[in-house]
Amino acid sequence: MGLALSLLFVGGAAGKLVCGYLGVRLGMMKTVWLTEAATGLLILLILGLGLNPALAMLPVLGVALNGTSSVLYGTVPDLVKADNREHAFALFYTGTIGGGALSPIAFGFLSDHSGIPRAMKGVAGMVLLTLPLAWWVQRQLAARALS
Repeated sequence: MGLALSLLFVGGAAGKLVCGYLGVRLGMMKTVWLTEAATGLLILLILGLGLNPALAMLPVLGVALNGTSSVLYGTVPDLVKADNREHAFALFYTGTIGGGALSPIAFGFLSDHSGIPRAMKGVAGMVLLTLPLAWWVQRQLAARALS
């Protein structure tokens, strides 16, 4: 378990650098799409792998998983006018911290009653549900740019 978490965290540390680079090169929304899709799909992929291949994929998952947060923190100034940013950051961080506190409880309950693979599929599903939201935000930004 310690090795698995270490591999995930090493990838996560690299994810800050990688996703910062991608954010500048590809743009915020494309990077969010890429990292969120990669996170959800890699979770599903790892569930079907044996131990050694799964361990090898954990740093890649860490890059996508942790890099996404860096890109998302940078979206608030792009999405919100300057006079509303304090409120937007307050909502963003409250939601992030609240989700971080409630998710282990919810998915732990699911895991206890349905098993770890189903709970992890649920986590992957929740991650992939962010893609339609990102698409909607991208459309709102494009509409704002046109007006």
